[in-house]
Amino acid sequence: MRNIRAVFFDAGQTLLEADPPVEKVYREAFATHGVEADLEAVHRAVHATWREVEARRQRGEERWGGLEGEAGFWRRFVEGVFGRTGGKGLPEPLLNGLVAHFREDKHWRVYAETREVLSALRGAGMTLLVVSNWDSTLPRLLERLELLPFFDGVVVSAVVGSSKPSRAIFDEAVRLAGVPHVSALHVGDSLVDDYHGARAAGLHALLVDRSGRAPEGSEAIRSLSELPPRVLAR
Repeated sequence: MRNIRAVFFDAGQTLLEADPPVEKVYREAFATHGVEADLEAVHRAVHATWREVEARRQRGEERWGGLEGEAGFWRRFVEGVFGRTGGKGLPEPLLNGLVAHFREDKHWRVYAETREVLSALRGAGMTLLVVSNWDSTLPRLLERLELLPFFDGVVVSAVVGSSKPSRAIFDEAVRLAGVPHVSALHVGDSLVDDYHGARAAGLHALLVDRSGRAPEGSEAIRSLSELPPRVLAR
């Protein structure tokens, strides 16, 4: 992979992950409000709700552009998951508790190789950006996790007003990095949002496939540790 001058990273499931996992946090929170559901049921509900978000995006409804902006999005999202697991209505303390939980750095785990890889790329003169479908709290979270100094910028969908796989968010990242599209590589865990989205926008792309389930023909890595040899090789 030659002539790469900038590397863009997705955040969740690429640089870091929720710890405990989202499904476990939701399940325990729901139980305190009288809704008992097993982890698999909550998992299905979370993914079904995200599919609904994507279906709305395809109809032109940007997730952050609805009523009440970010707060409204998370209200609708949590309400969707809660309803799919048997909840009726949405208790305000439940919503507030979940939103607060995921804004705390102690509930996120940075992958073991992340800092070493970012340090190697920065040391080689690469421009590094985070490009993520996230709300506006991401830069503060990255700062608390001591990841922000590695990056030249953070591009979040809630601020840009466009979510991956839409081209606009990639175009904004390229503009901020000051490189041509063909000189940028995007790295992320979502086949649709990160891999196909970046390629459709004219960037190079690598799929982070920690579970080894990447579709045949996709260019994938099992760990970020595989990244420096690919982009720094001469």
